[in-house]
Amino acid sequence: FWLKLLLCCLRLCDVAMAEEQLMHRHDQTHFVESNNMMGGYQQPVWCVPINSLASPMEPVFMVAVPTGPYMMPAGMPSVSDMDEAWYDQYYGGHWVGGHHGENGRWGNWRRNEGYQVSPVLRRIWDADEGVTLTEVLDVLMDVALDRAGAAWICREISDWDEDVVESVAAAANPHMLSLAVHEFGREVVTALIERASPDTANNLVSQLFGHLLDLSRHPHGCRVVQHAIEHCPKELQGPIQEELRGEVVSCIESAHANFVIQKCIQSLPRLATHFIVQEVSEQAVYLARHRFGCRVHQRILEHASESDVKSVLAEVMRSRNPLTCDEFGNYVVQHILEFGASDLQEAVVKTLLSDIGGFGSHKHSSNVVEKAMAVVPDARDRVIDAILAHRGARSPLAALASSKYGNFVIQHILEDCTPVQRKELGDRLRALGSVLRRGFGKHLIPLLGKSDSRGC
Repeated sequence: FWLKLLLCCLRLCDVAMAEEQLMHRHDQTHFVESNNMMGGYQQPVWCVPINSLASPMEPVFMVAVPTGPYMMPAGMPSVSDMDEAWYDQYYGGHWVGGHHGENGRWGNWRRNEGYQVSPVLRRIWDADEGVTLTEVLDVLMDVALDRAGAAWICREISDWDEDVVESVAAAANPHMLSLAVHEFGREVVTALIERASPDTANNLVSQLFGHLLDLSRHPHGCRVVQHAIEHCPKELQGPIQEELRGEVVSCIESAHANFVIQKCIQSLPRLATHFIVQEVSEQAVYLARHRFGCRVHQRILEHASESDVKSVLAEVMRSRNPLTCDEFGNYVVQHILEFGASDLQEAVVKTLLSDIGGFGSHKHSSNVVEKAMAVVPDARDRVIDAILAHRGARSPLAALASSKYGNFVIQHILEDCTPVQRKELGDRLRALGSVLRRGFGKHLIPLLGKSDSRGC
C-alpha cells in the first residue's frame, strides 16, 4: 500500500513539473523570419525551446512550420539553413491548424507577439460573404496557407469563370513549391490544376519539375504529384522518367512515394512507365513481400502490357509457394489469379492443390484458396475433390475443419456448392466426430444443420 502511495505521489510530482516546464517554454516562444522547406515564401515561424533535448551549452529549438517540425540549434536564422530532419514528437506546442493559433492551444499568442493577421483572413474566419477575389489576390499566400482560407478558395473556385481562375493561377504560380508541401496549400494547388485550362495547368505543373522526387516522398507533395499525373499526363511523361529513373525501388519503399509510382502505372502510357517495370523486375520477389511493393505489383498486373507482366512475374512465379503464405505476397498471388493469364492461374491452382490442407489452414494462404475458388472457373470443384480425396483424422478435411482459418474455407464451400457435394462434405464432417466438436470445428455444426434442412 505504501509503495503504491509513493508511486502515485511521484507521478503527481512529474505531472506538476511537466506543466511548469510547458508554461516556461511557452513564455520563451519567439518568432523568426524563415523560408519554407522548398523556398520562396517568407513567413513567421514559431520556435519553442526543448530543454530536455538540449545540452546546457547548446540549447535546441523545435520550429513548427507549415511543412512540419524541424530541429535546429538556437540562433540559426532560417529553416533553409538547418538540417531538415523531421522530429515527430510533441514538445511544448505545435503550429495550430485552422486559424493558425488565433484559437489555438496557446490562445492569442500571435497577437501577443505583435503578429498582425490579415484583415481579409479574419473576415474569412468570420464567414463574411462579402470577401472578394480582388482582396484575396492581394494576400493569396496568407489565405492559401490557412485551413479556413484554403477551404474558401476550394469552395469558391467552382463558381469562378476561366479568366478568374487564370488570375489566381498566375498569382500562385511563383509559390507552387511552397504550396505543394503545405497541408492546406496543396488543396489549393490541386483545385487550380483541376479547374484551370490545359495550358495553365501545364504551366503550374512545370513549376514542380526538378523537385518531383522530393515531392513524391513528401506527405503533402505526393498528393500534388499524383493529381498532376492524373490531369497532365503528357506534360509529366518526360520529367517523371528523368527524375524517378533509378529511384523506383526507394520510392516504392516510401510510405508516400509508392502512391506516385502506382499513379504513374495507372495514368501514364505503358511506354512511359516501362522503366518502372524494369526496375521492379530486378527485385520482384523482394517487392512482392513488401508492404508497399505488393501494391505496385497489383497495379502492374492491372495496367501493364502482357510482356511487361511476364518479365515481372517470371521470378515471382518461381517463388509462388512462399509468397502464397506471405503477409503481403499473398495479395500478389491473389491478383495473379484475378488478372493473370490462364497458364499463370493454372500454375497457382496446382500449387494450392498439392497441399490443400496446409495452404487452406494458413492465415494468409487460406485467402488465396478462397480467391482461387471465386475467380478460376473450375477451381472450386477441384478443391473439393482434393479435400475429399482422403479420409480420417489426418485428412485435408479434418485439418481444415479444426483450423482457425481453414474452417472459413469449408464454410464458403458449404455455402456455394452443389447438393451432391454438400451432402458428401456433411457426411464426412459428421464422421469426424470429436474433431468437429472441439476447437474451431464447432463453427461448422450450424451449417450442417442447414444442409439437413435443404434435404441433403
